[in-house]
Amino acid sequence: MFALNAFITLPLFRIEYTTEMGSIEAAFIGLAGYILRHFPDFNWFPLWYGGIPYQDSYPPLLHFAVAGVAALLRIPPALAYHALTAALYALAPVALLWAARRLGAGLTAAFGAGLLYSLASPACWLVRDLRLTSFGWFGPRRLMTLVRFGEGPHLASLLLLPVALAFLHMALEKRRPVYYAAATLSMVGVALTNWIGALTLALAVACYLLAGFPNVLSRGLRAAIMAGWAYAISMPWLPPSTIATVRANAPLVGGKFIVDAAHWWAFIALAEGLALATLLLRRWIAAPSLRFALLFLGSMAAIGLGSSWFHFSLVPQPERYNLEVDLAVCLVAALAASSIRVSRPRVAVAVLLLVAVPIMMHERRIAWRMEKPIDVSTTIEYQESRWLGEHLPGRRVFAPGTIAYWMDTFSETPLLNGGFDNGQRNTLLPAVVYEIYFGDKQDVALGWLRAFGCEAVAGGGPHSREAYHPYRVPEKFSGLPELWRSGDDVIYALPHRRASLAHAVVLADLPPITPPPYDTSSLKPYLNALDNPDLPPADFRWLGQSAATISADLHPEDLLSVQVTWDAGWRAHVNGAPRRTWADKLGQMVVAPQCSGPCTVDLVYTGGREMRLARWISGLALALGILWVVLGSIPRKPSGAPILRKPEENTPGPARL
Repeated sequence: MFALNAFITLPLFRIEYTTEMGSIEAAFIGLAGYILRHFPDFNWFPLWYGGIPYQDSYPPLLHFAVAGVAALLRIPPALAYHALTAALYALAPVALLWAARRLGAGLTAAFGAGLLYSLASPACWLVRDLRLTSFGWFGPRRLMTLVRFGEGPHLASLLLLPVALAFLHMALEKRRPVYYAAATLSMVGVALTNWIGALTLALAVACYLLAGFPNVLSRGLRAAIMAGWAYAISMPWLPPSTIATVRANAPLVGGKFIVDAAHWWAFIALAEGLALATLLLRRWIAAPSLRFALLFLGSMAAIGLGSSWFHFSLVPQPERYNLEVDLAVCLVAALAASSIRVSRPRVAVAVLLLVAVPIMMHERRIAWRMEKPIDVSTTIEYQESRWLGEHLPGRRVFAPGTIAYWMDTFSETPLLNGGFDNGQRNTLLPAVVYEIYFGDKQDVALGWLRAFGCEAVAGGGPHSREAYHPYRVPEKFSGLPELWRSGDDVIYALPHRRASLAHAVVLADLPPITPPPYDTSSLKPYLNALDNPDLPPADFRWLGQSAATISADLHPEDLLSVQVTWDAGWRAHVNGAPRRTWADKLGQMVVAPQCSGPCTVDLVYTGGREMRLARWISGLALALGILWVVLGSIPRKPSGAPILRKPEENTPGPARL
């Protein structure tokens, strides 16, 4: 099964960059490179959205794995990413086969379901638009998701999801510490890989508990304990603040998702439908595993197919859950087909492989057309990123579309936008970025860019080589000084008095209100203060990824406006004495140095009490779990008292045998 899938996507094991430069894989490759360069400083991430806590950049498991492969094999992060995700792609049907076997499927049926998952997308058969964009009835949709769209973490979660479900079933059946630990760590793996996978896992566990396995209350309690244990372990990377950030941003990514009365009725209908299906399935189907698979399929179909058929979204970005529909269909197929007796299983497997060969060759041709290498130095993403890294090192810029995605792969240039919009801590930024892209007023765009500390903006005309062309009125930047040009792609300089992210201001200079994105009139006092020669200059310098220092000759009433996203985890000190920090109306940091004359302010991001508590809880959960598994694995000595048996228990006979 692994060899068949690896054969389809063989070129990906040796390609550093593909022609699919519009893929979001750029952000993931950049994160893996960042890990290699800055290990182990992962408190603050200064490269996206004016700075965010590192755990908000993306669930980190795949990026750490890519960085580990790159370090171990001494290969570039891009090559490590493609090779590792290709291996995970090939392993996903193997995981499905193994999970189906653990849930009670026969080997032949499980192998057939693995082939189905490898070579077909049932969702494509059910949704015309998916079929048209996936090269037909037997297009390699999983591979398209990996290569063309770049969703490596999503594909990785589809590998870990059936593993977690299988270990969960084994733990609840066998009740051994090692299986409890394996199930818990598998859940951790899913949650730390992809948010869609985490939600799918939660729904799958709920369907498992509804399926009517024996001792459902005991199973539910033990499953809840494992889920709590899994969250405790993963808490440093998924603290409550990160969950709240993603929950707030997800409805605004890829459209505007609003939960209204219709959604609440839909949620109620889904819950009632699952309850009714549970009652009917218990009457008609004896096998609890098959009941679980059908309930899981129903919940995934309600999200994915419901969006495609009825244009109604139960969750944000529901169309992405059609990959989970494929997984659920194949799991149902494996468990349902197990009731069919096959007299010659080897012959059946041979027939399945014979039928699979032409489909496999068809998908291989499509895959090899997608997986073409490219000389990345010829791309606009590489050229602009490298120029900015060499000529404006460490200076914040605004870059559109794919240039922003690839920026941190080719240089460490901080961006006002970034590669994972779900992770923005500053709630004002999405509206500001939207205005910069779609607004037509130069003064409004320049006001926002200056207010957030940008020193350059990358523009692009109608013939730009950037893939998405997000600027509705790209000529609004015309007239600004040009720093670099290649055809319709230009880097413009933004006016500023001093290249720094810290500025001395007085309280009256700070924005009094949060301005609407289309009107920057209330920003004028603040923008004027940035250019006021009567205010002392302030030098801002990063000491690492999570620490900085500011030097200025200040008056006692002066404040420091720091154009870095404020977070409760920031701490400021002057000569070792703590100083107050707070958020202004733009969501950026303000420091009250309370000093006269030459002053040095030290800034350190620690994550605050939330992260300290999360690390303690995680360490304690891991230590107690290891201790429990070790102690539970020690064989117990039998008691010294002999076991007395009734005479008939030792009597041999057909019934006793």
